[in-house]
Amino acid sequence: MAAVVALEHTRMRPGEVAAALLAWMQAVLPGTADRIAPTRMCPECCGDEPRRRLEQALAALPHWARPHLYTVIFSIDGRFIARTSPNPRASPEWPWWQQRRRMFPGS
Repeated sequence: MAAVVALEHTRMRPGEVAAALLAWMQAVLPGTADRIAPTRMCPECCGDEPRRRLEQALAALPHWARPHLYTVIFSIDGRFIARTSPNPRASPEWPWWQQRRRMFPGS
């Protein structure tokens, strides 16, 4: 992904997209439900900051390169959505991933 490499050498740090992908996976994949906060997610404990960085990378990439990165992010997002439910108390101004909560409180 030459576009990601170019982005990391201009607007982000080298390796930042890969680090954000890894952190988002670790916050979402099975065995990490305790990292997903029951309401609004905090950056330190549950991976909100990496998802925000991924969103910034998607927005900064050229139009033709976005689908390539989004394909990787999409599978992780799907697992996150499957393990959470909509939070009716969330502000519509928050990013979509902050508008979700764990389905089983205390799990």
